Amino acid sequence: MSRIKIVWTGEGTYPYVTGGVSTWADILMHELKNIDFVLVPIQMHPFVKVKFNIPPNVVDIINVPLWGTEEPIEYIRKVEFSKIYEAKIKTQNENHMDILRPMMVLVLDHIYRNKEDLDGLGDSIYEFYEYFQTYDYYETFRSEELWEIYKEYILEHFKDTKEDIPSVFDMIEGLRYLYRFFISLLPTLPDAHIYHSSAAAFCGLSCIIAKKKYGSKFLLTEHGVYIREQYLANSRNQTPYRTKEFLMGLITLVSKLNFHFADIVSPVCNYNARWEKKWGVEEAKIQTIYNGIDTNVFKQFDVEKEDDRPTVVMVARIDPLKDIETYIRTAEIVREKIPNVLFKLYGPIVDEKYYHICQNLVEELQLERNFSFAGLTSSPQTAYNEGDVVMLTSISEAFPFVVIEAMACEKVVVSSDVGGTKEVLEDYGFVVKPKDYQEFADKVLYVLKNPEIAKDMGMDARQSILNGFTIEDMVESYGKVYKDLYIEFMDEKGKEWR
Repeated sequence: MSRIKIVWTGEGTYPYVTGGVSTWADILMHELKNIDFVLVPIQMHPFVKVKFNIPPNVVDIINVPLWGTEEPIEYIRKVEFSKIYEAKIKTQNENHMDILRPMMVLVLDHIYRNKEDLDGLGDSIYEFYEYFQTYDYYETFRSEELWEIYKEYILEHFKDTKEDIPSVFDMIEGLRYLYRFFISLLPTLPDAHIYHSSAAAFCGLSCIIAKKKYGSKFLLTEHGVYIREQYLANSRNQTPYRTKEFLMGLITLVSKLNFHFADIVSPVCNYNARWEKKWGVEEAKIQTIYNGIDTNVFKQFDVEKEDDRPTVVMVARIDPLKDIETYIRTAEIVREKIPNVLFKLYGPIVDEKYYHICQNLVEELQLERNFSFAGLTSSPQTAYNEGDVVMLTSISEAFPFVVIEAMACEKVVVSSDVGGTKEVLEDYGFVVKPKDYQEFADKVLYVLKNPEIAKDMGMDARQSILNGFTIEDMVESYGKVYKDLYIEFMDEKGKEWR
């Protein structure tokens, strides 16, 4: 059998951002040395640095920055400026609105749920891709003709609406969303046996295009349920209703496209599988593959603790989805019973506004001596071993690495009941209703006051990880899926393989 070639796609993760998805991707690429990978990471902007040691079997990286560039293809395609200029002139001189109109209308039909034709929509996405291989993206989107197609559709759709019709701002924002997110259609995609997307998101559009262009197989891994997390995030922002409606319509159609065209959907827990079925994924396409960790790294060892105080640890980015406020309020209740307790939070600041909200809450509750923003750690295993108990207060997760990592370190974990956490933690830790800081505090106090029971629970927790959540388990599962998809690809192409 020849070497399998896989194009891996992701959004805001590997290899430029640390976190669970990036850790997962890095493990796969380092461990599956007999597979060649091409990375197509979607980034916020091009001015980012690699955070990982890229293995030699990653043969190329095609970066796709959505913001921070004057020319959308400037950092995506390695082409001479003269070629960019020629495409601009060609686009300005030739009117192809007869080609673009049906594609744009079909996209808008799905955004506003006027039609359900995912096969036809997939064809349109591929046609967009092919169009922008010849014509200039920026010039197309700034053309008056495209604006007229877009505007006419919006006005027709809302012609019978009496109140809250889209404003000019709403319409401009909607077209801006299309402009920014469809930049993900611009990279020139390589021929490969398999395309593997790490989310049912815009990064999956490359997989659909490659399936149509090359017959590549499409593997979709869902770490979180992307569409659910987007609904949660957008429910909190102050965007005008019609703008938000357009954005969520766009996100919904992209997720549905991913689910529809994927050959295999591999959620990281059965909880995600339930959501995927709800969104129309056939059960036969779903293969749950749990995350795995290096149990030689994540294990129990002694670390020096601050004044040997009772310590609670959480490793999480500072972001509303992690609900740091509940962690802080838990600290207040526990302090009433154990005055010298220390709650430590390890993790990067990804939302400055939310960080200041959390800082103010610590001050308001006078927890400065009991709560520490410890910052990003390069050694989470050390952080876990500082704790007498480990917490996770997220309001949305898939199958969090922090839970299985802490369990491997023989720590009792008290986590919110989100995603697939219960699938691994039940009977080895405590699962609490999200935002219930009184229940969190009760469980933390129980662990801190019963060290012998906590020790036994921790040992049992590690054994459960050794029995199914190791790197070897995860890599073996993905290796088998890759091989099966490769064989299907070769059979469909009518090529010989060994």
